[in-house]
Amino acid sequence: MDIFGGAPRVLGYPRPVVAQCGTVATLRCQIDGDPRPDVIWEHKSIQILSDGHYKLTEEGKAYLLTITGVTPQDAGQYICKAKNSIGETYAAFGGHMNEVDLPSDDKPRFLIKPLSLRVDRGEDAAFSCKIWGTPTPEVTWEKDGKKLNDIFESAHFSVSNQDGGWFQLKIYRTRMPDKGVYTCRAINCYSEALAGAVLLIEPVPERQESKIVSASKAKKFAVAEGKHAKFRCFVTGKPKPDIFWKKDGVPLEPGRRHLIFEDREGYYTLKVLYCKVQDTGLYVCAASNALGNTLSAVHLSVKGPAVRFTCPLKDVEVRERDVAVLECEVPNESIPSAWYLEDQRLMPSSKYGMEQKGTKRRLTIHDVGTDDDGVYLCEMPDGGKSIAELSVKGTIVRKLPRKLEVLEGENAVFCVEVESDDMEIHWFKDGFKLHESHQTILKSFGKTHILVFVNVAYQDSGVVTFVAGRSKTSSRLKVKGTFRKHCPPICPVGVKMDMDRPNSALLTWTPAPNSQTSTRSIFVVERQEVGSQEWQKCFTTETTTSAEIAGDSVQCEGDYRFRVCCINKYGRSGHVEFPKAVHLVPGPKIHRSLKGCEVTEGEDAHFSIELSATMVGTWFLNSAQLQHGGRYSIKQSQTKHSLVIHETCAAEDTAEVTFIANGVRDSAVLKVKHSDSDKRVDIGDAIVLYCEVSHPCAKVSWFKDGKELQVDDGLNIQSDGNMRRIVIQSADESHSGVYTCETTGDVIKFNVNVAVVIQVTSFTILCLVYNLQSSVSDLVCLRYKDGCEIQPGDNITLQAEGTMRRLIIRSAEASDAGSYTCQAGNNSIDFTVNVRGTRTFPTPVGSSTDDIVMESYISEEIHLQCELSRSSGKVRWFKDGQVMEESNNVQLISEGPYRRLTILNGSAEDGGEYVCETDGDSVFFQLTVKEPPVKIISPSESELELTHLASERLELSCEISHVDAPVRWYKDSLEVDEGPNLVLEVEGAKRRLVIPLTTVDDTGEYICDTEDDSVAFLVTITEPPVKILRKSEIKTNLKSMLSDDIVLECELSRANAVAKWYKDNCRIEDDERYCEEEEGAFRSLVILNAELGDSGEYFLDVGDDSISFQVTVEGTIDLVTFQLNAQEMMAGEDLILACEVSRANAPVQWYCNDKLLTSDSRTYIENWLLYDSISFSIKEPPVTFVHKKDDIVVTGYEAESVTLTSYVSKEGAQVRWLKDWSPVEGERFRALVEGHERTLTIEPLRRSDAGEYTCDVNTDQIHFSLLVKELHNTTVLEGEDATFKCVVSPEDVQLAWIMDNEPITLGNRFQADQNGLCHTLVIKKCQMIWCVTRSLRAPCHFYFCLVFSEAQVMFTKKMEAVMAEEFEDATLETEISLEMGEVQWMRQGVVIQPGPRYTLAQNGCKRTLTLHNLTLSDRGTYRCETLHDRTQVKLNVELCLYLKCLTDQETFERETASFEVELSHTDVEGIWQKDGIRVKPNNNWRVSTNGLVHGLTLSNLTLEDTGTIVFSAEGVRTTARLTIKETPVSILKTLTDVRVEEELPATLECEFSRQIIEVRWLKNGKEMKPGKNCRIYSMGRKRFCQIMQCSLADSGTYTCDAGEVNTSCSLEVYGKTVTTKLAHKYISFLQIFMISGLDQNAVFMCEVSLEDVTGEWYRDGHKIRPTSTIKIRTEGTKHFLLMCNVKAEDVGEIRFAARDVESTAYLEVEELPVSIVKPLRDRTALEKHRVILECTVSSPRCSAVWYKGREELVPSDRLEILADGCSLKLVINQVTVEDEGTYSVEVGEHTSKAKLMVEGEFRTSRLLYFPFIDG
Repeated sequence: MDIFGGAPRVLGYPRPVVAQCGTVATLRCQIDGDPRPDVIWEHKSIQILSDGHYKLTEEGKAYLLTITGVTPQDAGQYICKAKNSIGETYAAFGGHMNEVDLPSDDKPRFLIKPLSLRVDRGEDAAFSCKIWGTPTPEVTWEKDGKKLNDIFESAHFSVSNQDGGWFQLKIYRTRMPDKGVYTCRAINCYSEALAGAVLLIEPVPERQESKIVSASKAKKFAVAEGKHAKFRCFVTGKPKPDIFWKKDGVPLEPGRRHLIFEDREGYYTLKVLYCKVQDTGLYVCAASNALGNTLSAVHLSVKGPAVRFTCPLKDVEVRERDVAVLECEVPNESIPSAWYLEDQRLMPSSKYGMEQKGTKRRLTIHDVGTDDDGVYLCEMPDGGKSIAELSVKGTIVRKLPRKLEVLEGENAVFCVEVESDDMEIHWFKDGFKLHESHQTILKSFGKTHILVFVNVAYQDSGVVTFVAGRSKTSSRLKVKGTFRKHCPPICPVGVKMDMDRPNSALLTWTPAPNSQTSTRSIFVVERQEVGSQEWQKCFTTETTTSAEIAGDSVQCEGDYRFRVCCINKYGRSGHVEFPKAVHLVPGPKIHRSLKGCEVTEGEDAHFSIELSATMVGTWFLNSAQLQHGGRYSIKQSQTKHSLVIHETCAAEDTAEVTFIANGVRDSAVLKVKHSDSDKRVDIGDAIVLYCEVSHPCAKVSWFKDGKELQVDDGLNIQSDGNMRRIVIQSADESHSGVYTCETTGDVIKFNVNVAVVIQVTSFTILCLVYNLQSSVSDLVCLRYKDGCEIQPGDNITLQAEGTMRRLIIRSAEASDAGSYTCQAGNNSIDFTVNVRGTRTFPTPVGSSTDDIVMESYISEEIHLQCELSRSSGKVRWFKDGQVMEESNNVQLISEGPYRRLTILNGSAEDGGEYVCETDGDSVFFQLTVKEPPVKIISPSESELELTHLASERLELSCEISHVDAPVRWYKDSLEVDEGPNLVLEVEGAKRRLVIPLTTVDDTGEYICDTEDDSVAFLVTITEPPVKILRKSEIKTNLKSMLSDDIVLECELSRANAVAKWYKDNCRIEDDERYCEEEEGAFRSLVILNAELGDSGEYFLDVGDDSISFQVTVEGTIDLVTFQLNAQEMMAGEDLILACEVSRANAPVQWYCNDKLLTSDSRTYIENWLLYDSISFSIKEPPVTFVHKKDDIVVTGYEAESVTLTSYVSKEGAQVRWLKDWSPVEGERFRALVEGHERTLTIEPLRRSDAGEYTCDVNTDQIHFSLLVKELHNTTVLEGEDATFKCVVSPEDVQLAWIMDNEPITLGNRFQADQNGLCHTLVIKKCQMIWCVTRSLRAPCHFYFCLVFSEAQVMFTKKMEAVMAEEFEDATLETEISLEMGEVQWMRQGVVIQPGPRYTLAQNGCKRTLTLHNLTLSDRGTYRCETLHDRTQVKLNVELCLYLKCLTDQETFERETASFEVELSHTDVEGIWQKDGIRVKPNNNWRVSTNGLVHGLTLSNLTLEDTGTIVFSAEGVRTTARLTIKETPVSILKTLTDVRVEEELPATLECEFSRQIIEVRWLKNGKEMKPGKNCRIYSMGRKRFCQIMQCSLADSGTYTCDAGEVNTSCSLEVYGKTVTTKLAHKYISFLQIFMISGLDQNAVFMCEVSLEDVTGEWYRDGHKIRPTSTIKIRTEGTKHFLLMCNVKAEDVGEIRFAARDVESTAYLEVEELPVSIVKPLRDRTALEKHRVILECTVSSPRCSAVWYKGREELVPSDRLEILADGCSLKLVINQVTVEDEGTYSVEVGEHTSKAKLMVEGEFRTSRLLYFPFIDG
């Protein structure tokens, strides 16, 4: 019965195929069914039909899909469907999207990525990377998404590459704008790769030339308070300038309210957010580079609202987890207000508390986190705002921006800074943990951490979160599209989870009702392990709305949650989470899959597969199950399975090898190659030997039997591209031998055998006839072929000669084969004739027998060629089914075994399918003839740099390969249009762009573009150098007279040139006498009213030219000589001096005692200068004191002031004040001058100020005696009366009472009385504010000092701790000593104000605070304070908490247990304990919190984990018992029934699932004990019971009992058989003996029937002799062989021989697996040094193989492979850069890898990571 009959069934599943572009890919699927099914192939839901690109074929039960000329569009999933009348099936690539992909070795990839840098401004920066790819990829560098050529001048950077795949970008003399993200893009024909790095530029302090900008000249800008102000400044220059923003001369740094950036239009932008009045000022944008600097200024005015806040908000700084309070005051208590966090409206919640008391408005922020850091606003309805900044100090020092907006294609940069550099940090996006990739850069520099998204797309929008410990900061990333009219999809609805199926969950959902159907969307299901923050994608689908998640899809056992969202090209919808969580256990998986094997015929083929768990598997070859033995060797070592097929044959080529084990299935293809080195030809045939070399220019030499061959008449040596051939036209016996083709470093051999063949062109059948009764000649013979009589013909002759009869057939053909009969009378004889011939098989040259796809261009010569199996074969050529004949354009050539079709001049009509056909075989060619690409012939370079001067003619020219091909010209990526100043010319194959008159604006990149090629011209137009015209005609030596005007003038070559004038190397600035003038191209300097000092060298600098002028000013002044007699004058009189000069305009100067005189308030000079000196002598009268008195005594009171006054005779006289003849100094002394009055005021007076004071004017003095008296203090208590008395004479004097220099108004508080000379002032109920000085003003003064002794307000009753429950009221009460005393209540330093939740009351001396509707946040310490005392009390709010209790759990070892508690409150911290010890999370113990639910998951449990689990939170507690049981014991191998002969040993064996287990052996229910004849032992999991010498009584039922399980068997012992030959031939046979592990002992015992019989032991046929490790002994009839410390080489056949009997056993030694104890480590070495890679293994007896990549290493001059005991070493001497790579050592089944880095000369230092701060 055919088990595969009936419905179609897949025998061999198709495997993923990897193919290169342009090659052939074959998909193979084996399907069987009865009746034979119809099979179709589909790709992307479209049925595939046979055409030029696809070919469908069948090979028995195998169905093949062949794809010729593979393109990237062919990638995807292919489905093979089979259907017959009974059923249908299909096969795909395992249900996965295994695309027809490119080989990973050819794609570009970064072996070493560029590292981020931080350099000082002005230093060079270099990025290096190592890239692999075939062909070598093209590498381009970009900065922030822009090409470097677009933003940098060519001299600022260089891009280079070096051998070994190294590429480098170097930036010279870095500038501040150079900082940013640099990306390296590697592209080849297969794919592209991307890597990025960050460059930080540290500013270097340098002196800035600051220009003073007048605010009156700056532009004016006004903004309302609370609004944003944005300033934009457009600056150009090369090199790119550095930009600095300043406010009122102080540099601005980026911050919370100041954003500084360069926008997408090239504007440098400063944005001031939420402007305050303090932001009013002058803002300056300063730009500078190496060639100069400039600036632009604007004045910002911030206008306040019409209604202002009475008390505005103030900035606050708090720590994380604290409470922040913002408070302000509005003008009217009826005005409502709203709170904002930047642009987000805040509402009252548990997070934000909002209070309103009278005009005060308060915002309380509880549990402050990092994301609460920001700008807060309180806004009134009329638009008035009060602004404050909240700074949160904590783990994260620098936070993420609240949001970040970027355009598609740009880079998104996030930067944070934490307080310490050893913190564990994580980045998340939309809940997914981020990892480093080619488009995601994660960098850490100490305390600074950076995240960069490279080339963001619209779907990258989302929430980015940075987590450091318990702190986190978030930012919303918004990616803007240029034209975005569509919206992201809507999240699905109706989610359900079905958990009825074991170890799986069925998830279902429904698309949103109003979701778009026109846009392709996919559903994405994600999973999250309970206790983890990371979500992982696990399922995607376009159409289905359900997904079954099985345990096989998870990595580890645990509880999992799921969520689903919808994604289309416009974005992602929100996530919808499925209810509940499901427990999943992972199933078996393939860790290392099967790989195809390609061997030569006769070699062994090796296949291996490694699973995730140990299990039994089955091997199949073409659906036939394989068994161990013969040609097939099947082994299993734990999780590794292997198959070896010995001596493969050609019939097994393309056979499918399949492995199946417990739901795991994998297949591979076996390819068997024929050996081409042996070649057999017949005499006369042509010998063609060919090989292919790697390079078309490689030279080879041909040898025969060691002798080099030369070209002669019969031997031709050919070279065609990479093919090398030798052709011998006609072979003979001498051509047999060994032929070799040798090239540098390689050789290939051919064994040629020329066979002697007798060509049969006819044959003869001969027979002899004998007849004894009649004449032989009369006997008639009849001849038959296949039963038909043969008649003579053209090629058939019948002959009879005597007894001879012949049948001759000439020119035999295949049809002549058959059975021939010669019949004579009753006798006959039969002949069987076989006619053998040769068939001709064509094969394409240098290719397989598959279709050949060729491409050619029009007008080219096309060659189609194939090779026949023999030279005489004939072929026919067909094109699209039509026979090809020779013509003028088509040639059919035959050369030895080669047949060639040549088309001399190809055209588009020549494309099609060509067939070379011979007898029984054919070769197909798919030819495509297309237009040749339009190439640019000249210039040959792809990029040229041109420099022209302005106003010159610019001509850009290129020559193309096609005369009439169109081209397009572009300037800076924009297509150019012809105009008056731009001409496009066409002349034959040449194309020109001509600009007759160039300007600087014509600078740029010009591209001449065809459809297939382009060339770029980098044109730089510079202004011509500025020259001074007619320089030789200019008079440069000028002489001028005093007071004349001097004019220096010249003409320049350009009217817009900048000219600078210098005098004696100092720049001349415009003033009243120097005037710089410009008129067209003329530049002049005018010096007005020349002076002698104007003589010197004048220099004009115009950049590219200069000129010097030598100016000399001459002239004299004639004075009229006169004599002025000396005069004496009184002080205060006027002095007039006059002189006369010879010229009216002559300058003069006046001097007094050699000091130059200038005009001032006392001196008037009519003319300028006088050169003669005149002496004057004026005597002044001495200065004296007027109204002078002797012994002036001044009295003052302490703490008051006193003034000393004197008068001098001259107003301008200077005086000195002395105390006790020492100068008076100090802040309390103030000397004043007013006309003739001189005063000294001392305030306040001290007792030490008493003494003698002197006022001195050098010529006179006046003295004062100062007495300081102490005030009389009056001390009263607050609230008492104060009384002041004084006695004044006379009685009727008018007096006034003064308090602090203010007259006292008498009334209820102040009462004055008089009794004779006694005056009294009484102050009723004094208050502290009156602690002042009182005085009585009369003709004399009395001073009193009133001092209050404050009545202290003390607490007479301290508060006691208060306990209250949540949601109730609590009252805090205390008592003070004074009824009128004031108190204030405080909590955490914040004063508590009356409100809805707080009631403050007083009753006599009692003071109370009542808190209503208590919450947990009200817990804490409350303080009540007076000015002199304080008391505090602790308020404890008991949580009104309830929970769902834990339940006891019981499970087995290595399982997982989960406990969950549901509380009534969120944000409650719970504590898990086990056996009284608090649980700390680790890999096996996970603690999680999700809202109200607290969970504890314990995985990989052991017996020691049994105990009590306790959960406690806020006074509530629940417990549960966790019980861990041993995993139930199971029987892997049961006992089997044993039948044994009497006196022979018997062994009972079984195997359990655990090693450590107690068992009992029972016989017939009775427990057995070890004894002399009974041996009970164990080996690993196996248990043995061995009866050494069985007797009939030993028969019975034996049981091995492990408690939970048991296994039984029967032992039957039968008696000896009685024979005539006695027992000397009876022997107890040896059995196979296996030793597990080396260095153990092996014991063999053989028992014969007779004693004193000599026996001998043999191993593998060699006699064993006793040694130190081998012992042989005999005990009666028993013979023993003991082998100590067995080795692997002791394996073999052990044989015991005694007389004519023998017994054989096999010794197998199973080596313990070798493991790597200490793996390899990554190493970095300097070039030309020595490096050692070392690892340690567990056993010295092991074989190790070293690899570099996939190449096996062998010892050489530079390479040493050493083994020192358990240490394995690889030593590389004189290491080079080429030695870089991944090295590995393979020891048994274990492999260790390490990377070797070699620092070459071009890498001078290690690159370091530094932080990047987004500007």
